[in-house]
Amino acid sequence: MSGRRREAGTVSGDAAVRIERGLPDGGPAAGSAAAGDVRAGDPLAGVRADLTRLEAVLSDDSGIEYPLVSELLRYVFAGGGKRLRPALVFLVARLGRADDDAVTCLAAAVETLHTATLVHDDLVDGALLRRGLPALNVRWSPGATVLAGDWLFARAARFAADTNDIGVQHIFARTLQTITAGELRQLFGRRGIPTGDEYTARIYGKTASLFEAATEATAMLAALTEPEVAGLAAYGRHVGTAFQIMDDILDFTGDPDRLGKPVGGDLRSGQVTLPTMLHLAAHPTAAPWLTAPGGDEPDAAAVAALVDAVRADRAAITGAHDAARDAVAQAVAHLGVLPAGAARDDLAAVASYAVARDV
Repeated sequence: MSGRRREAGTVSGDAAVRIERGLPDGGPAAGSAAAGDVRAGDPLAGVRADLTRLEAVLSDDSGIEYPLVSELLRYVFAGGGKRLRPALVFLVARLGRADDDAVTCLAAAVETLHTATLVHDDLVDGALLRRGLPALNVRWSPGATVLAGDWLFARAARFAADTNDIGVQHIFARTLQTITAGELRQLFGRRGIPTGDEYTARIYGKTASLFEAATEATAMLAALTEPEVAGLAAYGRHVGTAFQIMDDILDFTGDPDRLGKPVGGDLRSGQVTLPTMLHLAAHPTAAPWLTAPGGDEPDAAAVAALVDAVRADRAAITGAHDAARDAVAQAVAHLGVLPAGAARDDLAAVASYAVARDV
């Protein structure tokens, strides 16, 4: 089971085209009984103590001899963050029997791996802000930033090894490979308008694969049945898809002060995401530089105008929201393999949060 692999996105070509148009891909409709069966209130209330304990683990610099590395730990985790990926680890662990220390190590591995990818992403994108603070690449040289990200990758791998579970280690290695390949795809895929399949693969490599790893690996640690492990892996994959689509929407519609970064950052760095794809499908001549082979780089004013146009395109934003809500419905449907109860309800509520948030 631990050697099971999935292709990026695991969405058929037809479904990817439907996502490109912002349409449901055939799963339960958002707002159906499956999608709406969630508990009111805070779905993370039951794991807040676990998340507090996790913070101490993430910033623990015992055994680190070089002060600059200790500074790195304090800085990259100082901005906080949603901690949604490790929260999913703790939530899934409630469904079975798992050693608390192993679960905490897995949660730390997941969040540290996520943080490492942000460090590298900010460097590649030339980002200036991350969670309202100067990005690490603003404070450190490019070489030092790369090495900092590498150190975080290694620390994440150590946390995964500390679970003492070979299945978890296989999943972690698979996910690290998927994320790294996704970063390369994103780097060399700048310019041009992606197809639905390409966008889905990008989302899987960038985000959904780590959500999938968090839920699948925890289900294995908790000794759940094989159908439950598979269902939770699919749940995590679809929640990650919805979460990233919402990130792509908020990149245009969000409040910069609350997001901690400027709007339109993806498009300004050359990445075309679903809202822009839908806008350009209706206005194919709006950005000729994206399709001109070997064309000159667009000037900042042209990109800013496109950002404003996408922000104002209600059809494009609504279509992207529809795709995110459909991914949530798919996620909740996969929870049907679990016994009814508070743990399942909280997982469904987390899925709904992925599209209800405004940051």
